[in-house]
Amino acid sequence: MQTSQVSPSSPVSPPSPRPRRTERADLLLAGGAAVVAALCFLLVRASLIDDAYITLSYARNLAEEFHWGLTPFRTANSATSPLNVLVLGLAAFVVRDPVWGLGVVFVVLTALQALGLARLARRLDLSRGAAVAATALLLLSPLFLAIVGMEMTLALTLAVWATVAAAERRPVLFGALAALLVLTRVDLAVVPLVLLLATPGLLRRTHVVLGTALLVAAPWYVFSWVALGALVPDTLVIKTVSTGAWGPWDFANGWQLYLERYPAATVLAAIPALAGLLALVVWPFVRRRARWAGLGPVVALGAAGVLHAVAYSLLAPPPFHWYYAPSVGALTVTAAFLGAAAAGRRPAPAADGSPAPVRRRPVALLAAAVAAALLLVDAAFALQRGVPWEMTPITTNWATAEQYLAIGEDLRAEVGDDVVRSPGEIGTLAYACRCDIVDPFSDRGTLLPQIDQRQEEAGTVMRLLLRLNFANLDRPPAAEPDRALVYEGGRPDGDWPVTSAWRGSGSFSLVAP
Repeated sequence: MQTSQVSPSSPVSPPSPRPRRTERADLLLAGGAAVVAALCFLLVRASLIDDAYITLSYARNLAEEFHWGLTPFRTANSATSPLNVLVLGLAAFVVRDPVWGLGVVFVVLTALQALGLARLARRLDLSRGAAVAATALLLLSPLFLAIVGMEMTLALTLAVWATVAAAERRPVLFGALAALLVLTRVDLAVVPLVLLLATPGLLRRTHVVLGTALLVAAPWYVFSWVALGALVPDTLVIKTVSTGAWGPWDFANGWQLYLERYPAATVLAAIPALAGLLALVVWPFVRRRARWAGLGPVVALGAAGVLHAVAYSLLAPPPFHWYYAPSVGALTVTAAFLGAAAAGRRPAPAADGSPAPVRRRPVALLAAAVAAALLLVDAAFALQRGVPWEMTPITTNWATAEQYLAIGEDLRAEVGDDVVRSPGEIGTLAYACRCDIVDPFSDRGTLLPQIDQRQEEAGTVMRLLLRLNFANLDRPPAAEPDRALVYEGGRPDGDWPVTSAWRGSGSFSLVAP
């Protein structure tokens, strides 16, 4: 009897069980992240900041009336993140409620973020603990819990998957993700740019990356330039024109202001980012060691976070706390992954495909203990603020979300068809009132003087770019308010008394314009 044999060079071999187990574990991580994200949303749902409600108002008008504007009465272009509005608008249309639609989007994006981090860890032969730590540190960070509803959950999810695409040298996927990042916020172009320059396999196919990105992004920008009168949102002007509202504070020194006003939240958000920054400083001295091989995409993501902060420091916009989120998020991921690499790479599987035994290094145990301790402190800090939150741990609003919603509902009955001038914060009021409330965020005519001022202050090159941006801008007359809602700090005797961790006590009153 002749026995058939398979030579060592034969392509026939038993399938390895490792990929299937790995996929199940990744999905389990994503599912766990989704559950925690759902609990986090229930915690923060009643405390969303005013700018989150600007986005929700846009999303609701898009879902219900296919209208692009902060209010149903006027077309506007003040949504900083068009892609975030489109995603939330779709969710609002499906769920029939913008806030719960936000909850669905937040949970789904968190799960996708965890899935991308797990895939990145697997691609780099790192412990899955790197993905677990990065997901949890981002999800429980006081900064990111304070800005649920803003575009940063979407931005970080796209940035994670762009890093995966860079690690896997996939130019088409990378180009598409680069375009989506720019559609999320124009300044986020720094993330794919740094990843591209740091990845030779992608850089050699730059034409594919740019071609794909152009195909994905062009439809929106053509529509925005023609129909909305600007290539990029009007917040380019609203947030950068000189108003003096923040006094001596800008992005470069604003962290000192938050450290003074919200010390615990600021420190907890900063610790993982500072750890990532330290890892970047150490990286050039250790990168040639085998333990650190192949981690270039993660280092590039952290470097993009640093460059984003440097660019904002030079531009010197007001220090809105969500402006720090791209840098903090990118450096947090870098800290988790480079910390996992310092603890030791994942051992290669045995010849039969089974996982090799893991040697627990002291560094690994120390890193796990530090991450676990930070996460426990983050969770305790979140829960000690009450359940659900009345106010986010970092805020610049003049009233709580509950107070603003109540004022808006009263305004709906009070003003009828009158035009109301906003007090300066408009998002939550517009969402609750659904009335014709106006300021530069909702009324393009009110914004025109600021557009002209920004062009006059700009240098030659920037002036030309601004003229190109606004080449198709209509110049409607500013709305004439019938009444004005005004805020008075330190005087709780107005029509609607309010309190805020940012401004203390005050009140809103409805007066003649």
